[in-house]
Amino acid sequence: MKKNPSGYLGILATPSTKYQPFPDKTFFAFLTQAGRKIGLPVYVILPTNINFTTKTVMAYRYTPQKKWVKIRLPFPTLIYDRLSNRKKYEAQIKGLKANPSITFLGHVLGDKLKNHNHLIQHPGIAAHMPATELITSMQVIKDLLNNYEAVVVKPMRNSLGIGVMRVISKNNVHRVDGRNFKNKIFHRTFPSRTALLLWLRNQFKVKMIAQPYLQLSTPDGIPFDIRVLVQKTGKGEWGETGRAVRAGVKNGLTSNLCGGGKAYSYESFLRKYFSEEQMVKINQEIDFIVKELPPFLEGRHGRLVELGIDIGVDRWGQVWLIEVNSKPGRASFRQIEEGKHFRDVRLNPLRYAYYLWQNRSKSVTS
Repeated sequence: MKKNPSGYLGILATPSTKYQPFPDKTFFAFLTQAGRKIGLPVYVILPTNINFTTKTVMAYRYTPQKKWVKIRLPFPTLIYDRLSNRKKYEAQIKGLKANPSITFLGHVLGDKLKNHNHLIQHPGIAAHMPATELITSMQVIKDLLNNYEAVVVKPMRNSLGIGVMRVISKNNVHRVDGRNFKNKIFHRTFPSRTALLLWLRNQFKVKMIAQPYLQLSTPDGIPFDIRVLVQKTGKGEWGETGRAVRAGVKNGLTSNLCGGGKAYSYESFLRKYFSEEQMVKINQEIDFIVKELPPFLEGRHGRLVELGIDIGVDRWGQVWLIEVNSKPGRASFRQIEEGKHFRDVRLNPLRYAYYLWQNRSKSVTS
């Protein structure tokens, strides 16, 4: 019988004052308990409690009594990176990655534009991607408005639909709809394109990108997208764990659950709006993206552990790749099909960690 190697999996979490000492406690507790059952120790570590001189961390252990307790440990063997606010902890991330004894399950993707520029190198995937430009001046918006019915602008780094806006300026209609940076829905109208652009320019506190607006909503105005979760398995291979539709509020712009959206079963939702012939084509194109995207992106970026692939389908059945997230949320899968995918959705990162743990002497560092 093969003896288990030493070491442990450290979940690199975000320090929080609102959810002290870190958020996602339920998910992390689940992983620590599941790790205990298979013999892989799992602890939560924070970037604020790392001592690079002694190569130790203050780790949090979830006890059988369902309490979190602190313990000082050597550096972890493996790290599952769930850290947000990465710029603030950039030095700690670099320090951990520079240590040859530590293996990261995967590396977090860059911003939306960087991902876009990677993926358009794949001709088959590029065919499903909307044109995307960095907003370097308001002239970028002007040019897009001259060529398209409407334009979407979004932050290059934000997620959850925060800061996403639709801009319309045509036939004496000048308006902006979306979510502000406090995640509040808003609608504004303007007397002219000049007034609209002046207001818009003052909203750009961070780097933004612009894309043509796509009709990614039902005929009655409910925005929706499809979250496909792909994860490494316990054999170290990519596999699709599940797909769920996320539908937003009527006449809204985004479908994120945190903005009031709901999750639905993929097949039953889409069959309400598309014919059997359209469904065959939609499924074929999504299957192609799901098969091709993970290894292609990984080959250009470095090791990955899981990806949330967000796909839109417009009114005519055209499939669009909207976004790819290397730290995907899981709430959609708890809400659909009586949660039948939810256990695998949460367990697969641990299964992959166990695979790396057992084979870490042979695993390729990246």
